[in-house]
Amino acid sequence: MQALLRRLWIPFYSYWALRYIRKDRFFRYSGLRLHVPAGVFHPGAFFSTPVFISFLQNVDFHEKKVLDIGTGSGLLALFAARCGAVVTALDINPLAVETTRRNAAANDLNITVIESDLFARLQPQPFDIMLINPPYFPAPPHDAAAHAFFAGEHWEYFEALFSQLPARLNASTQVWMILSEKCDLEKIRSIAAANGLRCPTVFEKTKWGERFHILSISPGRSA
Repeated sequence: MQALLRRLWIPFYSYWALRYIRKDRFFRYSGLRLHVPAGVFHPGAFFSTPVFISFLQNVDFHEKKVLDIGTGSGLLALFAARCGAVVTALDINPLAVETTRRNAAANDLNITVIESDLFARLQPQPFDIMLINPPYFPAPPHDAAAHAFFAGEHWEYFEALFSQLPARLNASTQVWMILSEKCDLEKIRSIAAANGLRCPTVFEKTKWGERFHILSISPGRSA
């Protein structure tokens, strides 16, 4: 019965959420107030960001250098900054970049926000923590906003991410990425492994019938 309810509920909720994000919204979470315009990933309409923050509650961010890859409205970046981190946030969507800058100012937080396709416009520098809330559906993004959902017909997002990531890691960098049970976890892990990376699950949580996995990404191959 539970599996049947999930099969019915998740498509219905996804349909509602996609309609909901077509309008500008305001969103409050964990003491932060965000403006989320249409065309920017909404952290309240989809559950990955709140689940990610529930994991990050116990992370020591004080004076850590943090990189938020695919920042969207900036919630993860702002959460880390409020916890004392020195934060850089990236997004390929120029509207998301401007939104994050405005949300940082509105919350009296100082972060660096860069319009960039992954690391393309980021100067080489060390980071203590990287946070990734990626697109994970295998379809081509048809506009800037769709990059938040679609990883390319042939998983181009993950091919690029995992090929570029090793050069950006040092011995102490912690990289966490959240994925839903709705995506092909094994395919994504296989792309990581082909680039010399392992991605074990370190945290799982179910929210409204959808199970999320937080992966810890590091050099090395799975056993």
